[in-house]
Parts: sequence; structure tokens; C-alpha cells
Amino acid sequence: MYTLKSFAIGGLLAISTMMQPALAQEVTTHYAIPFEQAEFQKIEGVPYELAVLWGNPMEGPSAVFMKFPPNFPGIMHTHTHGYHAVVVSGVNQHYMLGENEADSPLRTPGDYWYQPGEEPHADGFPGDASTVLFIQWEGPMDFFPHEHE
Repeated sequence: MYTLKSFAIGGLLAISTMMQPALAQEVTTHYAIPFEQAEFQKIEGVPYELAVLWGNPMEGPSAVFMKFPPNFPGIMHTHTHGYHAVVVSGVNQHYMLGENEADSPLRTPGDYWYQPGEEPHADGFPGDASTVLFIQWEGPMDFFPHEHE
């Protein structure tokens, strides 16, 4: 079972050790990575795998694929910076503080949303298969569990 502390701290420390120098630079020319060639990395202490497409998620703006396991429940949290997200495969339930996960719309491949920084939200992955999201971060990737009633 994953704890909020291991999810927040262990995962971000592990991400910082997996950055490839070639991807730590800003993209200034045509750049493409076929989905089948994205290099997903398992990260100890967190439930997801990460494939960095460009940038360095620990230092600034970046784009990543995040792969979540089947039937993974949402955890209310915030990020310092906003992000843009698209469901690539699987299903997602993205919901805000005060909303109920069960009542939130099921997002399927192609669905997009923007999540402002500092706004409490959660993401559940209720499908029987893994879910992959494309996420473009506006600043360094971080995660802060949100205390709520």
C-alpha cells in the first residue's frame, strides 16, 4: 500500500535521479517520440511510471507520460504549478475538493483538462487496465497531500 508520504517524497526524489541529460533541455526544434518508444521508468514508492518527453520535471516546465495502475483511487492534493493533461489510454476521474469521485465524469482517451496550481484536486483511475496521461507542466512537478474534511 502506498502512503501519502512515500508518494510525495520518495517519488520526487526518484524522479530527480532518472532525468536524462538530453531531455533536460528546452526543445527548440522539431522533436518527436512515438508512444511505443517512450521510456517509462518505474519509480520506487509511488504507484505510477513516468516517461519524460522533454524538459526536467524537477527543475522547470516539462512534458511527460504518466502511467497509473488499474483501479487506483484518487488522493486529494495540490501542485505549485498548473498543468495541461490529456488521457492517452485507459480512464480517469479528475475531481476538485468538495466533489465526489463517484459522481465525477469518466474521462476517456482524447479528453483534456487544465489544472491550475495550488487548487486541491484528485485523480482516480477506476478502469481494469492501466491509464496513461500526457501532462505538460508549467513549472517543476511537485505533489502536496491536501488535508480536508
